[in-house]
Amino acid sequence: MASYSSDEPLVFSKSSTLKRARRIPNEKDGSHSHIVVTLTDPEVFDCPICLEPLTIPVYQCDQNGHIACSSCCTKINNRCPSCSGSIGSCRCRAIEKALESITISCQNIQYGCKESVAYHKKGEHQKACVYSPLSCPLLSCNFVSSAEQLYKHFSSRHVKSATQFRFGNSVPVSLNASDDFLFLQEKNKGTLFILKNHHVEDLGNAVTICCVQPSFMSGYLYDLDVEAKGNSLRLKSFTLSIPSQEVIDDSPPTTWFLLIPCVFISPGDLLKMQFCIWPKDAVSI
Repeated sequence: MASYSSDEPLVFSKSSTLKRARRIPNEKDGSHSHIVVTLTDPEVFDCPICLEPLTIPVYQCDQNGHIACSSCCTKINNRCPSCSGSIGSCRCRAIEKALESITISCQNIQYGCKESVAYHKKGEHQKACVYSPLSCPLLSCNFVSSAEQLYKHFSSRHVKSATQFRFGNSVPVSLNASDDFLFLQEKNKGTLFILKNHHVEDLGNAVTICCVQPSFMSGYLYDLDVEAKGNSLRLKSFTLSIPSQEVIDDSPPTTWFLLIPCVFISPGDLLKMQFCIWPKDAVSI
């Protein structure tokens, strides 16, 4: 469902029907001007079935003109849920023209995004916006901002809470076998990672590394090594990209992880290991 306030200004370009009704040339460059419109109902351009923003193509039923997005037409077997008329073959050009004419600011404008996108493409933009907000992973802190600003915040306010490292360098770390996580922060770019540890009864500990960043972003290649009594284990994998508010939990890892048997745990119930995280320009997915 749309999350925009009712007083958010929308910009319509004078195109299509509006152009034919009234053309207003710009004296300076000959182009046509824009008008600013206040949308009193922010849900007017939502699909009435899935309640998501409409995207082109938009279809209307052949009996009463009820509209639906293309994906919903397939889900309802091309039968209008309002009047049982056929839907999915007749395009609603009026709504499509309106969607093409509207531009809207990204909802992450307060976090630094200055992009203005076509209304029917706003969902696509939001899914790939690098300014998507993340919350500080420290439970006692309520800071929320983009990944870039979060990294700066963490390095200035919580620098003692993380193990510092540099990309491409192997770093030894240790934590109690009962600890849930360990913060890792790269010294140059400030990228924030979390080493997650989950105890598995009678087996050992499942350890993995994730990166605090929007979930659509590619992961970092990393190595995780542990040695004990002449034996060694290694995991070579990619970090899972995850918003920080989802990181601090006690759930077991669901993707690639290193299972460290109990015999590898050092005296004092310590997990000792080495990790190396590689920069994205070296290798990425």
